[in-house]
Amino acid sequence: MTAKTTATGEVWFGHPLVSGKVPVKKNLFEEVIHATGILELVPVFPYLDNGAIVPCLSVSLGRAGTQRFQFFHDNVVPEVLLCLAEKQGALKAGQMMVLPNLHGVNNFLEDLQDESAYLVVLITIRVNYQDEQRERFLIRCEQCNELLYQRYQNIKHGPARPYYPEFYALAFYADAVDEFNASDRTCPKCGHVQPPFPTDQMGWRRYAMQVRVANQARADAERFAGQLEEKVTS
Repeated sequence: MTAKTTATGEVWFGHPLVSGKVPVKKNLFEEVIHATGILELVPVFPYLDNGAIVPCLSVSLGRAGTQRFQFFHDNVVPEVLLCLAEKQGALKAGQMMVLPNLHGVNNFLEDLQDESAYLVVLITIRVNYQDEQRERFLIRCEQCNELLYQRYQNIKHGPARPYYPEFYALAFYADAVDEFNASDRTCPKCGHVQPPFPTDQMGWRRYAMQVRVANQARADAERFAGQLEEKVTS
């Protein structure tokens, strides 16, 4: 099979191109630079529409003051995890697994305070074709595993982003932990008071804010360019 490039506007590796999409090549290790938080889930490609396969880069780093955390995530579609590289990680390079729909998430480092420790993984999901794709965020008691908090969200619902799409799940996670941290956090079963979730470590809120700023800045630049063109032609 002969591969043709997008310059032909017709096919890519023998298959018709999807309207509005072109093949994109990314260096996953270079993409680590764009991860601003622990396990942030940075979408590698700009395609988040219905049916899209969405690989997300996830990075854990050891550093002084890093807090251990644990939450649970429930998705209606399977996730595939591939460990790309690690040092003192609970996962090993080359390890791949299909995660159950409900699974736990934590730092995955043996020593959180070791600044040389790191873990780089690729987590891939698929966006379904329905109007709704629900995810659930859960926190359990660190002492007895009792369910303390859960929140559901349609991750397809969010602010319109005309230029650069947003992976809405990250703002959902940020909202969830803010709500949990503002709650009593006392376990109804054993009485243990759960510590606040270390939301600042995660980068979720920063990602959502930066997507908003990128779209707003582009819109302002487009408007300014239009004003300049009107002055030139008038």
